[in-house]
Amino acid sequence: MKRLVLFIFLNGCFFGVYQRPKTLGEGNYDFSAGASFQFTTNPYDRKDLEIRDYGLAPNFGFSFAYGVINGIDIGFNLSGAGMGPFGRFSIFKQKYRKVENEIIFAPYVLYDPFFSKSLGLRVDFIYSWQISKYFEPFIFYQLYYHPYFEEFSYEDLGYKVVGRLENGTYHFFGVGGNFNIYLAKTTKKSKYLNPDIRFNMEFGLLPVLYEVQSNKTKFLPIFNFGLSFGGKGLFECYGYGRGKYCPGDIFLRILSIVFALGTQ
Repeated sequence: MKRLVLFIFLNGCFFGVYQRPKTLGEGNYDFSAGASFQFTTNPYDRKDLEIRDYGLAPNFGFSFAYGVINGIDIGFNLSGAGMGPFGRFSIFKQKYRKVENEIIFAPYVLYDPFFSKSLGLRVDFIYSWQISKYFEPFIFYQLYYHPYFEEFSYEDLGYKVVGRLENGTYHFFGVGGNFNIYLAKTTKKSKYLNPDIRFNMEFGLLPVLYEVQSNKTKFLPIFNFGLSFGGKGLFECYGYGRGKYCPGDIFLRILSIVFALGTQ
C-alpha cells in the first residue's frame, strides 16, 4: 500500500507548466489544478523501459499565483516533485501586429517533507503569443535539479525517473495552448484582464538515453500529456436553482478521468 501511495503522488517530477503562460498583472490571482501522464507510441519501447527500471505514471498538481506588480507573479506550488514557493518574471514583452509576445522566467523551490525529505529546484522558460483574449499558445523548456530524489525513487519505488539529463538533473520540452473563458460581465479594458475560468492542454517530450552496447546509446522518446484548469472563478458557482453550476466540480471530474487513463 505504501508503495502505491508513493508511486501515485511522487512518481518523479511533475513535468509541465499547467498555469497561465502569461504574467497575471498587479492584483490578479490564479488557481490551477492539473493532471498528466506519460506514454510511448511503441509497445516495445515500454517493454524496454520496464526492463531498465524506468517508470511511467500519472500525477496531480496544484498551484496558486498572485500578481505583485505588472510583470512579476509570486505563488505556491504542490506536485509530485515537492512543494514550495515560486516566482514568475516577464523578461520580454512586446506587441507585434496585434499579437502580444511574452517570455517568462520562472524559478521554483521544491521541498518534499514527507518521503525523500529533499530540496530541489525547478526553472521554467515560457514563450507565449496571445492571439486573442481567449487563446494563448505557448512553448516551454523546463529544467529540474533534484539530486536526492533519484536515489529515493529507485530505492523506495524501484524505478528510474524519465527525462534524465545527468545525475539529479531532468529536463522537458513542451508546447501547449491556454483557453480563457469570461463568465462575469466587465467593463474593464486592460491587457491584464484576468479570465474567470481557463484550461490548458500540454504535450511534451521526455528524452530517455540508455546504453544498449558498449559505446552505443539508444534514444527513446517518452511523451507527456497534461490537462489543467484554473482561473479566479475555479471555486465559484454560477446561476441559480436548477441552473446553478460549479465549474470546479466539473473540471475536477475531468482531471480524475485523465488521471485514471494514465494508470492503465
